[in-house]
Amino acid sequence: MKVVLNASPLIYLGKKRKTSLLRLVFEKVLVPVEVEEEIMKLDESPEAVQLRDGIKEGWIEVEQASENKKKQIAKLFGEIDKGEAAVIALALERHGENVIIDDAEARTAAEYFELKVHGTLYVILEAYKRNIFKSKAEVISMVNNMLRKSFYLSSEVYARFLFLLDKLK
Repeated sequence: MKVVLNASPLIYLGKKRKTSLLRLVFEKVLVPVEVEEEIMKLDESPEAVQLRDGIKEGWIEVEQASENKKKQIAKLFGEIDKGEAAVIALALERHGENVIIDDAEARTAAEYFELKVHGTLYVILEAYKRNIFKSKAEVISMVNNMLRKSFYLSSEVYARFLFLLDKLK
């Protein structure tokens, strides 16, 4: 499956040095130029280093979405940032119908364009399904640690995540 990423999965998986989960879950990972620039501003942070490595290894591709498509999306959804608009535009232009976006307004915008929207927690659940984590406790610990590093989840989303995790083998 091909996916277009916003910055949040790269940042929060990167902080945990788990960006490689994206490689294990998706066949092709696309990142808009705006997202790459946002991450690279963090210079030698774990997330910037892992993004650079993924690009160098060829499993992450950086692409430019058309200015017209980005402007059209930003005009319709003024509350989303330029990286989020670029993710949606790139997915629409490259037929990458799957996007990983955590921001609620950006998720709504992506759904408006009938994209399949997932969040960072989806990546973690998919990785667990593929036996990349040793236990459910390890998964919960990772998410709790992300929350301590300023990853935001509503209590409703966190409860749903725990419910879905509990249903898995």
